[in-house]
Amino acid sequence: MKVVIVDDERHVREAVRLLVDWEALGIAEIHEAANGEEAAALIERERPGIVVTDMMMPVRGGLDLLAWLQANRPEIQKIVISGHDDFHLVRGTMQHGGQDYLLKPIDPEQLTGALERAVARWHEQDRTRKHELARNMEINQLRPVMRDRIFSDLLGGGDPYGNAQTVLLGESGAPHPSACLVSVLDVDSASSEVADRYARHRDLLYFTLTNIADEVLRRGERGIACRNLRAESEILLFVWTDARAARTDATLEETLSEINDGCDLTLKCRFDFGIGTAQPFPQGASTSYQSARSALHERNLLEERTYYYRPEAAAARPAFPPPRLEDYEEVLRLAVLAGSERQIGDAVGRWMAEVRRMPRISGEQLRRWRDDLGDMLRRWRETPGRQADAPSEERASAGETDEDPVPSGVIPMDARGRLDLDRLESMLRDFLTAYARSRSAAGQQTQSAIPAVVRYIEQHYNKELTLQDIASQFYLSREYISRRFKQETGENLIDFLCRIRIDKAKLLLESPHFKISQVAEMVGYADEKYFSKVFKKLTGLSPNQYRKNNV
Repeated sequence: MKVVIVDDERHVREAVRLLVDWEALGIAEIHEAANGEEAAALIERERPGIVVTDMMMPVRGGLDLLAWLQANRPEIQKIVISGHDDFHLVRGTMQHGGQDYLLKPIDPEQLTGALERAVARWHEQDRTRKHELARNMEINQLRPVMRDRIFSDLLGGGDPYGNAQTVLLGESGAPHPSACLVSVLDVDSASSEVADRYARHRDLLYFTLTNIADEVLRRGERGIACRNLRAESEILLFVWTDARAARTDATLEETLSEINDGCDLTLKCRFDFGIGTAQPFPQGASTSYQSARSALHERNLLEERTYYYRPEAAAARPAFPPPRLEDYEEVLRLAVLAGSERQIGDAVGRWMAEVRRMPRISGEQLRRWRDDLGDMLRRWRETPGRQADAPSEERASAGETDEDPVPSGVIPMDARGRLDLDRLESMLRDFLTAYARSRSAAGQQTQSAIPAVVRYIEQHYNKELTLQDIASQFYLSREYISRRFKQETGENLIDFLCRIRIDKAKLLLESPHFKISQVAEMVGYADEKYFSKVFKKLTGLSPNQYRKNNV
């Protein structure tokens, strides 16, 4: 800690220096100033914790200095040493936050006592400031999550909390929008380079895209962007318009192009957008979203990419029965069982020959094929030769899991933005080849996934997490992950999740600005009553009682 001594008489400053055991008080640096003007410049530079000042000085006196400190550095502790026993000066000292008023000649014990109190107050206030800073940081981190949840819930119809408009006013001061158009940014339309770069940092990619879109939309109060917590790989854009869609198509696409330009500048990649219909806000947001999502996922991936897709374009698609993956299941299963790369390649090639005959392939069709592949893999777990009755952890050590992974949702595109069927075939062939190898890798040990599970819970506690959700995330059975978590951490997984949520809730409850229902939502509880029950079980207090004791 530092101290500044302010007095126009050198011998007084020297006396103050000599009369105190500064080291015992934990004060490492002592600085001097001859008047208030000089002291102000010194304080700005050195940032002391305590100022000891005279009252009657040239240039700027003690009262002026105290007033300046109160306005600019209120955290600094202020002690006055004066030769004037004047009520006006004493009252001014108290009004400007001075803690002690000592008379000259200086009494060493009084001065030491005043400094001890000042040091104690400074440390106490410093602890309070740090606590407030930590709490505000936590709340600032959670506030975007709350906004994402409120606007994601609009997609279910209506405004369950009645505060979407409140969020808008609190963040931007914009007038209440009467209508909106929802657009969906498809994160999975990223280039393979961006997908690979952010494979382990998906949240960072979502954060970057949301910020780019939000920055563009907030200029001119055009709208707001947030992450869709109801669907992976979607950023929601609420574009303000009116019920007659007065915002022209050209203006809308200019806005989306501006966002895409920002993505290209930052990530070297452009993305696809689905464009919904103009609807009343907030009650029509769900209808607009469904039309945007349909336009996005039903676009023909075999055509050159345009980036911006509308419902009417999706409705004009020609009917063509897609080949069924399950019709090729037996030939694919036998190739995988044989473990032959040539057989796997031939089987995949026969399937892809039918796919290549299709005049259109949509993203939704790719998702259905991917789901069909996942169903096939689950059925294959019951085929002869597999240790179906072995414990889950033993099969995991042999390269098998209760939830078999399938290829990621990233769509391979060529240079013109069309679905690259050659790469799609290669991806499926490589995946099934690797899957065949994993089935035969008996005895191969795997590293414990529990530390990663702990990190995942700490990062996603505010979502609706179940044991099945977590098990599926790591391709393990619920029974295995529950048992291993208890063995390695000494705590049940669900108990751990509850404890993390309640710890975060405590911080939020210390802010009177959040309702109990909002706090519950922000830490992952959709039911306020259930949240209160869990909170009281773990803390012994209801959320309201805890807030009363800590606010």
